[in-house]
Amino acid sequence: MKIRTICALSAVLIAIAAVVVFAEHGDGLKIPNLFPCPDSSGVVETFSSNGSIDLNNPFFQDLGTNGRACVSCHLPDQGWSIAADRVQLRFYLTAGKDPIFRTNDGSNCDHNIDTSTLAGRRQAYSLLTSRGLIRIATDVPAAAEFEVADVNNPIRVQ
Repeated sequence: MKIRTICALSAVLIAIAAVVVFAEHGDGLKIPNLFPCPDSSGVVETFSSNGSIDLNNPFFQDLGTNGRACVSCHLPDQGWSIAADRVQLRFYLTAGKDPIFRTNDGSNCDHNIDTSTLAGRRQAYSLLTSRGLIRIATDVPAAAEFEVADVNNPIRVQ
């Protein structure tokens, strides 16, 4: 196993342990200010002027029926952003079935994408795993002040 993968896996385990360890009686789960999260550059820490980060706030709550909350994609060990190397690890560990991998916004903007196989999921989520890129395919609104004349999607699955 590559050193990078081992380091990434250890960072994920540390992040999970942090959530479990920092339960405060009566106050719910919290991450203390400046809790160190290892990443490829060393350590990332978050500071909140409100004190500890309350894991019961809306950022950490389910957003509906897709199995996601904001924190499903935006994690503290990634500076609350999306890091491609960490997404690659999540893909590897879950065979592309982690909640971050959804065709409505995590795939390469192709409505005919096949995610029934591992190879299909690997191709479908290649921009997310290689660049941390979320793409949302939407139709042009009826009242738009522009017209789409042509679409060239080089990532399109044939």
